[in-house]
Amino acid sequence: MRRAHGFTLLELLIAIAIFAVLALATYRMLDSVLRSDEATRVQEQRLRELTRALAVFERDLLQVTARPVRDGYGESRPALVGQSGDSTTLEFTRTGWRNPTGQRRSRVQRVRWQLSGEQWQRRYWLVLDQAQDSQPQAQQVLDGVTRFAVRYLDEEGRWLDGWPDSDGENEDDLRKLPRALEMTIEHRHYGQLRRLLRLPDGAKREAGQGAGESEDGAPDDGEQGP
Repeated sequence: MRRAHGFTLLELLIAIAIFAVLALATYRMLDSVLRSDEATRVQEQRLRELTRALAVFERDLLQVTARPVRDGYGESRPALVGQSGDSTTLEFTRTGWRNPTGQRRSRVQRVRWQLSGEQWQRRYWLVLDQAQDSQPQAQQVLDGVTRFAVRYLDEEGRWLDGWPDSDGENEDDLRKLPRALEMTIEHRHYGQLRRLLRLPDGAKREAGQGAGESEDGAPDDGEQGP
């Protein structure tokens, strides 16, 4: 009779050990690829958010117009107001507020950029000349921002930490805009980022044409109807 041949116990153990080593190596390789892919996705998302935030800021600022407003107490506020220090804010009037639904409101918008904790926020009002109950709408633009600072270049080429550079007693002071603006933010992942933006030369002319009404002909003084 012919003897039956098969694997010995030792051979089975060796085969199982080799299979386990190969499986472990494959798992570690797959895990490394998945981790790298996740890190890439997170980095891409952060970069996309940063790019979008800077684009929104630049778009707002490049549409600035020299249109003063009134606050909830009837006091005049300059077309652009910048405060520096521990709580830097930049507030100004801009044109180009889209109105796709055709609402009866101005296409000129009052916005404010500020830092709240580590959130870079864009706030805007639904009206230009405000009533006492007018509250801004807040948009969270970018997280992880630890510092927000702005400098202003005046007509004489001086860099100022605040704007306006005068007490704003007359109409010309209220409409006065800087020549350029330097914005600096510090981000937890990207460090210090700086943008130097020149303000449009035609801002005053645009404001003079639309100081009393919106671009669609609706008055922009005070609260608007529905």
